[in-house]
Amino acid sequence: MAVRPPLRLLRLGNPVVRSILRSPAHRLLSGSLAVLEYEGRTTGRRFAIPLRYAETHDGRLVAIAVPPDRKLWWRSFEEPRDARLELRGHAVRIVGRLAEGGARDEASAAYATRFPRSARLLEDAAVVVFERGG
Repeated sequence: MAVRPPLRLLRLGNPVVRSILRSPAHRLLSGSLAVLEYEGRTTGRRFAIPLRYAETHDGRLVAIAVPPDRKLWWRSFEEPRDARLELRGHAVRIVGRLAEGGARDEASAAYATRFPRSARLLEDAAVVVFERGG
């Protein structure tokens, strides 16, 4: 079983990671992390969270929520939804959607290729695919 940081630690670290990713020093982290800005599907509240991402061969971005019962962000993408990413120092408009079926398999393979140690987590993960141009 993978060791996960306590939520309290993430809540303390996320603002630091967000500030780095939004600064000229973003290159320290932006090879694998981006800031997802989205609106909650039920509350309409705005959120900005750092996510680890992988890129597919056709330029889509893949992020996972592990374990999905402890993460809430992915639920806002059960239906296609516009959002914004702070990606490699640039703001990018995107549409995110929960991947299912063959799309999930393809997205999971891209994520496992980029992060081989995380491959075992994909079976139980919520997999979200982001396409540019929201």
